[in-house]
Amino acid sequence: MAEDFAAGHETGGARPRSSRALLTRRLADIVCLPSSRVTPQERWIVADVLEEMLRTAEPALRARVAVRLAEQGEAPPGLLRRLALDSFDIAAPIVERSRALTDFDMMEIARKGELKHRIALARREHVSETVTAALAASGDPAVVEILLRNEGARIAPQTMDHLVRLAGEHASLSRLVIRRSELRPAQALSLFWEVDHHQRRMILERFAVDRAILQEAAEDVFPAAAREAEADALVMRTLAYIDRRQRDREANDASAYGGLEGVMEQAVKGFGPDLVAEAARLSNVQLSVFERIIEDMGGEALGVFAKATGLSRRHLNYLRLGAGHADGSPAARQAELVFDILSVNKAQTVLRYWDWSLRRSGQAG
Repeated sequence: MAEDFAAGHETGGARPRSSRALLTRRLADIVCLPSSRVTPQERWIVADVLEEMLRTAEPALRARVAVRLAEQGEAPPGLLRRLALDSFDIAAPIVERSRALTDFDMMEIARKGELKHRIALARREHVSETVTAALAASGDPAVVEILLRNEGARIAPQTMDHLVRLAGEHASLSRLVIRRSELRPAQALSLFWEVDHHQRRMILERFAVDRAILQEAAEDVFPAAAREAEADALVMRTLAYIDRRQRDREANDASAYGGLEGVMEQAVKGFGPDLVAEAARLSNVQLSVFERIIEDMGGEALGVFAKATGLSRRHLNYLRLGAGHADGSPAARQAELVFDILSVNKAQTVLRYWDWSLRRSGQAG
């Protein structure tokens, strides 16, 4: 009889397979007992044996064990991870709803699992910043879209930087990124250049804010900074962002073109290098900022610039024509729309932020 059992075990006969399934179910019963019935040490010992049994168990049996473990708040971690990384048909109950999964477990599942695993994690009711970071790192647009729609997902600033870059590459993500509460002005105004007209207006409506509170707080700092024998570069850079005046008045008075309006009048037929450099100098922005404004295919940035620098609608039209946008073009309409809806102070906030962020990052030019 012993020899028959051994032979059956080696050949995988029906009797050993049946006993294996029965033993697996019994071990699962013990692992799923409440803490009042089994000690942690006993649960771990049984879990180690069960994990070994599940390595060669039939998928249907692994699936039944996964369903039971998904409901256990004290499920053994190693066993839980093994089943969570199984094929998604088996892992689904655990990945979707197990409360015993830790952030580290979910980060491992995000790295090693299938796309379906990551989608299920992104749909969980609560997704921590660390798990969101691991899911976002995959770069899967489908996963990222679900994360961005999930109000229970928390996004750290560094992860949002990554998501902003992805949104610049995938138009389907940009609207969702713009609506997230974690999005910061620097990130939004960086994304501005990569999105369509409607989304640019969304960014301006949300982040083109008044700087009155800053201006009031710093009112007495301007004269104090002017009296200092040696200028503090950081203070001066910050005050330049806060200041109510956008143009360099002394440069405008001394300009060979008669000021910024004169530059626009000269630029009607196109911006040459000299006019570009002069417009940047008179408007007190980095050369690279003004170059980006006039090279942009949309018209919103032109409207921001004109309103922030106090140009008239007529000179906005000169600016637009110089940038290559004909009357009646989509860019012309967008430039006029932004010019009409933004106050001078709000337009200055956007223009200063573009300039300030470049200076801060060391990309000024």
